[in-house]
Amino acid sequence: MSNFTKLIRNRSFVLYCAGQAFSQFGDRLVQIVLIGYVYQKWPGSTLELAKLFSFTVLPSFFISPIAGVYIDRWNKTYVMVLSDIFRALTILLIPLFLIYQDNIAPIYGVIFLIFTAACFFLPARLAVIPSLVSREDILIANSASTIVWVIAGVVGFSLGGFLVEWTGIKNSLYLNSIVYFLSAASFLCLIYSIKSRKHAERDKNTIHSKKTFPEKSFLHDLVVGLKELFTNGKIRFVMCAFFIFASVVGACYIVVIVFIQETLKTMTQHVGLFGMCIFAGALISSYIYGKMDMSFSRIKTVFISVFFVGISVSAFAISLKSTGSFLLGAAFAFLIGFFLSPVYVTANTIVHETIRQDLRGRIFSSLGIVMNIGFLSFMFLSSILTEHVGNFLILVFCGSVFALFGLIGFVAVSAGRLKDFTSFS
Repeated sequence: MSNFTKLIRNRSFVLYCAGQAFSQFGDRLVQIVLIGYVYQKWPGSTLELAKLFSFTVLPSFFISPIAGVYIDRWNKTYVMVLSDIFRALTILLIPLFLIYQDNIAPIYGVIFLIFTAACFFLPARLAVIPSLVSREDILIANSASTIVWVIAGVVGFSLGGFLVEWTGIKNSLYLNSIVYFLSAASFLCLIYSIKSRKHAERDKNTIHSKKTFPEKSFLHDLVVGLKELFTNGKIRFVMCAFFIFASVVGACYIVVIVFIQETLKTMTQHVGLFGMCIFAGALISSYIYGKMDMSFSRIKTVFISVFFVGISVSAFAISLKSTGSFLLGAAFAFLIGFFLSPVYVTANTIVHETIRQDLRGRIFSSLGIVMNIGFLSFMFLSSILTEHVGNFLILVFCGSVFALFGLIGFVAVSAGRLKDFTSFS
C-alpha cells in the first residue's frame, strides 16, 4: 500500500485535510477581496495595499507569543474550531462597514481581529499532524497536507478572482463566512472521529489526550519554548528557512499584484489566475517531493529551491513585461510554486521530527512571528522602493538577490561551513 493510499484510509487525517481545505479557501478569498477593495479605492497603489495587508500580519507580533503557550495547554482541535467560528462571524462586519460608512479605519480593525484568530488556528493546525499519523508517515503527511493546502489555494485564488469581479466585494465576503463555518464543521467531525477511535495511548500529549499539564507559569512555558527555538540547531535552520520563505513572498507579493494589474489591465482576474499557476506548481512539487527518497540533504534542498525560486521570479517579470503573454507568465508562475513548496514541506517536517508534542504550539507560533517579520519588512521595503524605481525592476532585483542567496547557501553547505548552525549530519 502506498503511503498516500494509507493516508486516504486514515479518517482522522482526511477530516483534518477537509477542514484545512475550507480554511485555506477562506484565507485566500479574504486576500483576493482585499486586493479588489484597494484596487477600487486606490488603483495602482502598492503602498495602500501594503498598509491593508500589514494588518493581516501585525497580530502575529502581539498575539502569537501568548497563543503558542496556550495552544500547547489546550485541545488543539477545539482551538481550530473556535478560531474558524470567530473568523466566520467577524468577517461579516466588513460588509456592514462598507454599506454604512466610507471609512477604512474600522476595516483595519476587523482584519486585525480575523488574523488574531489565525494566530491560534495556524500553529494548532501545524502542530496536530503528528497526532494523526505514525512517525514514519510524518513527511508524507506534510506533503499531503501541502497538496490539500495548495489545491484549496488554487480554488480560492482563481475562483475568488472571478467571484470578486462578477458578484462584488460584499457578496464574496458573505461566501467567505460560510466557508469558515464549513471548516469549523469539518474539525468538529474530526473531534468525533478521534474520540470514537480511542487511540489515546499512542501519544500522551495528543489533541485528544485527557492528561493535565503541570502547573507551570505562563512565563516559564514561554521561556522554555524560546530556549528550544534558539538552542536547537535544526530549529535555528528552520527559522532561517521560514524567514527566507516569507521574505521572498513578502518582497514580491504586493509588487507583483500591482505589476499584473497594470500590465494586463484587470482588477483581480489575472491575479487569481497567476495565483492558481503558483499553487498548481506547489501541488505537483509537493506530490513529487513526498514520493522522493530522502537520502538527499534537506538543507541543500532548501537552498536549491530558494535559488530556483529567485530565477523564476526574475523570469516571470521579464517575460510578462517584454511579451505581455499570459501563457509565458503562467509557466514561470508555475515554476515559482514548484520550487517554493519543498522549502515549506522540509521545514515543517524537521519541526515535527525534532520537537516533542507539548512544545510544538510554541515553536510554530514563534516561527510564525519570524515569518511575519520577513514578510512585513520586505513587503514594505519593496512597496516603498517601487514608488521610485518601478514594479518591474523591483521584481527582477528581488529574484536576483534570492537566487544569489540560495546559491551561496548551497555552496556553504557543500563546503561544510553551516554544520554548527544546523546540527545536520
